[in-house]
Amino acid sequence: MFGRRFQKGITLVEVMTTVVIVGIIAAMAVPKFQIAFERIKFRSANRDITSQLRLARSYAVSSKEQHGVHFDADALSYTLFLDKVNTGAMVFEVGDSVISVDTLPSEFQLLWTDAPTGAIVFRPNGATSSTANVVTLAATPDIVGIHVHNVLAATGRIQTNSAFY
Repeated sequence: MFGRRFQKGITLVEVMTTVVIVGIIAAMAVPKFQIAFERIKFRSANRDITSQLRLARSYAVSSKEQHGVHFDADALSYTLFLDKVNTGAMVFEVGDSVISVDTLPSEFQLLWTDAPTGAIVFRPNGATSSTANVVTLAATPDIVGIHVHNVLAATGRIQTNSAFY
């Protein structure tokens, strides 16, 4: 009377089935993670622009000197500066003190502002000479993102909006 004994453990077929199922689930999740990562990178770069604008306003109010951010569309860069030369023009010129220069990641195709001089300059009271907008556009094979930073002239406050397609 030889009976079958119950054996403990798992078979190779069970292990392989589990590995295949986990692999299929992982393959479905990877594209979603890539899109999420691209959105995070886009939002982060735009938060940096907003931070530089707010920092320029803060510096202007605390130091009682004009500070601004100049946007270079060709280089996709922006420069935080102390406006020392020709302060009435509210423009970034040779001789102004550069505080920092940042460049957008390679996924960005557009950096545009409607500020007349290409710079948003904050007065010691926190206001700017005119309402201005800064627009960025980033595109990857998976998403296109547009972000608008709106700087209000009277208060210097910054409002931001973004959309992904």
